[in-house]
Amino acid sequence: MASIVKIEIEGFKAFPEHFSLDLPEGKNLLMYGENGSGKSSIYYALHALLQSVFKTDHGAKYFTHSDEENLINIYRINDVIAGNFHPNIKLTFNDGDVWTLNLNGVLGSTEDKIKLLNRYAIFINHSYISRFHAARNSEEIDLWNVFYKDILPFYLPPQKSQFLAETYEDIVKKCQRWPMPRLIRNGRFLRQISTFNSDLEGFINQINRKVSDIYNKYFKNIDDNDLDIKLCFFADNDPENTNHDEHYLFYGNNRNGRRFKKQLHNPNIGICIKENNVEINKPQTYFNEAKLTAIALSVRFACLSQHPIDGAFLALVDMLISLDMSNRMKVIDYLLKKVLGKYKIYVFTHDRLFYHTYKRIIERNYDKSKWLFGGLYLNDIEMPIRPEFKDDNGSQIKEIRDAYARHDFFRCGILLRQECEKKLQEILPESYQIREDGNTKATVGKSLDEKILSLEDFCKHENIDFTPFKWLKSYKDLFLNTTAHNDITSPFFRQEIKACLKAIDELSKIELKDIDSRRDVSFQVTDSQRHTHTIRVRLRETLKLLKNNGEQRLSFYCKCEVQKDISELGEFNVNEGFESIYRAYQNICSKYLIPETNILDTLRDRDGYIRERIV
Repeated sequence: MASIVKIEIEGFKAFPEHFSLDLPEGKNLLMYGENGSGKSSIYYALHALLQSVFKTDHGAKYFTHSDEENLINIYRINDVIAGNFHPNIKLTFNDGDVWTLNLNGVLGSTEDKIKLLNRYAIFINHSYISRFHAARNSEEIDLWNVFYKDILPFYLPPQKSQFLAETYEDIVKKCQRWPMPRLIRNGRFLRQISTFNSDLEGFINQINRKVSDIYNKYFKNIDDNDLDIKLCFFADNDPENTNHDEHYLFYGNNRNGRRFKKQLHNPNIGICIKENNVEINKPQTYFNEAKLTAIALSVRFACLSQHPIDGAFLALVDMLISLDMSNRMKVIDYLLKKVLGKYKIYVFTHDRLFYHTYKRIIERNYDKSKWLFGGLYLNDIEMPIRPEFKDDNGSQIKEIRDAYARHDFFRCGILLRQECEKKLQEILPESYQIREDGNTKATVGKSLDEKILSLEDFCKHENIDFTPFKWLKSYKDLFLNTTAHNDITSPFFRQEIKACLKAIDELSKIELKDIDSRRDVSFQVTDSQRHTHTIRVRLRETLKLLKNNGEQRLSFYCKCEVQKDISELGEFNVNEGFESIYRAYQNICSKYLIPETNILDTLRDRDGYIRERIV
């Protein structure tokens, strides 16, 4: 299956006119947009097209003005009625395939292709989270509606050709068409219900094998207890169904010796959570909203396939509203470490802080060339109001050069300051970005001037030539500060701007990237007596890879503690702290009078050599 490289929307929901979003080479997407800007419309455009093949009209209702479920942009309804405008959604793939959804339904592809991608498409929004814990305090949680609306439309049981939501809807249609006595005697119909229950039970068992592990590893707070999370879906005679609250889909008026209304009775899917082996009967009354959200996400992520097709994607829109930033970071960590690479990730958010935090993590620790960053903004100067996408990839260097070409030196100063602040924020260790307030003794952030002064010390420790940045100290008051504070009386000289641009360009070539490693690492040295020493080290900070002008090496900035020195001579406790793992290595080499080599050639943890994880 190919990956999506372009999403086009015209006349659908928030988009009155043609809108195009390019995802070259099937990039991942991180998009910011204020409420009402149209980001959810992109999410629903993907959802509508993929689900269209399961509709009796193949999705034509979304563009049929007389249908009350139509999603035509309100400014274009009259044009559609007049017959001179044809709204549509179009997806283009990197193999050249194009799928279109319009008034005639879905066109341009075989139904099988859309169903295949639908199987590996995951949609998560705030409605899913809300439905997950929608029960009143007096009620037990029943997750059937969550599964039917958000999960089963995308679940295809093994060796089956029909999605489980389709099977359920087929059963519902038969109940509406045929009289009850006929259905009660219809063996094929009853077997269909039995097969549905068996497939749903198998899927839930699959989720139960993963969900607790996902929550406890990635989403629980450090000081919290582990949770044992289990979805409950039982037959009446299952010994675990002690209260007979959870039950299979059944048809009729008799279950477990009790009389019911003569109709199809939906399944009941419960959730059992234990903390310290104590059962939490009504989680919505015991846990706060953040923890319930984390549990809901753990369940949804437990549904992900471990072997999806190429082009599979996970789309998330404002599903973290109820989480504070620390809990959102856990979700970011899970998506980037466990999902990225298997699924394309499309994240839509209205939270600017979340957007910039997520973007910075990706830029520092992952291949940013595989992402499209940007914002969706409403252009309300003209009617109809339309959303416009502003690309946020790369630096502002091109915009600065354009401003310089127009001799807009005041604009150059503002942009240069912004880019300088951004780069220093990205590369300087936290200790260089904060200081103690002399009066209050509180920790405060350093100013741009102070960060520029810290840059020299950073370059010295990282063995970077500071010469290109010397002038930043000389001109920071004359140039960067004054232009950012609207001092139009300050003299602007082209040479200063060119020198500033050159320095910022050089600064942009310095990158720091976290290295995925365990806290306990070791390296080996061989002394002059040919004794091999294994030096065990506990990291106090994350290892980082420094990239500069095409070269890469281990960053200086990683505090550590040398714990043990092990050789055939014995095992000796060291327990000595160092400001850098380089300092620890230098200390050992000096102790045994041996020359230093590249520490990355010998540094390893339990998973093997660190250098093998560096791309």
